[in-house]
Amino acid sequence: MKSLYSSALLIIMFAPFISLAQVPEIADPNLNDIAIVQPHQQYGAVIIYNPNTCFQIGAACGFFRAHEYGHVTLGHQFMHPGAYPAQREAQADEWAAANAHPQEILSAYYLFLNGGSSPNWQVYGHPQQRAARLRQYAISYGRWIGP
Repeated sequence: MKSLYSSALLIIMFAPFISLAQVPEIADPNLNDIAIVQPHQQYGAVIIYNPNTCFQIGAACGFFRAHEYGHVTLGHQFMHPGAYPAQREAQADEWAAANAHPQEILSAYYLFLNGGSSPNWQVYGHPQQRAARLRQYAISYGRWIGP
């Protein structure tokens, strides 16, 4: 009985990651963004990223990919695009801060701190605000390795 309980607990703990492993990532050098998630009939969602931009920003790209996986985990790709955009983006940032590699989080933090981010400040906040928010999220999840 204990073995059955342990197995069920492991399945519950890792089920979100099993489903994430089935989300295809598609490189698109023409994408006018770092990464986006889109609903997909077969997979539920696909993540599209710009490999050129990722090359330019280095490890920070991993944070943005994790951010998109956060949208998938939270089911945001099924919501109307205009529904709570600032809240959705903050939630995806928080998910990424809890799940991305600490070096990717730190790289994104410095990218934001130096002014890199979406020009849509109404949704993401000013880049320095986003950096501070990301730092707080990472600290709260024990993932912070920076100053």
